[in-house]
Amino acid sequence: MGNTVCEEYEEIYQLNLHLLEMVKQGKWEEFIQLAEVYITKLNDVISNQPEDILPDEKTSLSFILKSLIESEDEIEKTLKSRLDVLKKEMSSLHRGKKYSEAYSSQFTSAFH
Repeated sequence: MGNTVCEEYEEIYQLNLHLLEMVKQGKWEEFIQLAEVYITKLNDVISNQPEDILPDEKTSLSFILKSLIESEDEIEKTLKSRLDVLKKEMSSLHRGKKYSEAYSSQFTSAFH
């Protein structure tokens, strides 16, 4: 017999907690790999979800889904913060390249 809906969502939630821990620790490569697994599993669980769920399962599922959403929100905030950092670093690299090119062009034009 397969897992119950709640057990499947609990597994999804545990993966989600691992993803959250990875973003907090800046383990981006591991995050990307696990995120692929997470999305695939979540899609499978949603696609194969039974139409009728027992009332006690609904209560448990409600709690799990609420926790899952809160964790996803925290992951999203952390990813947005990381994106801001990367944008600033890219901008800084771009400025550095422009300064280097400007300096280089003055230096080479002095010898011509």
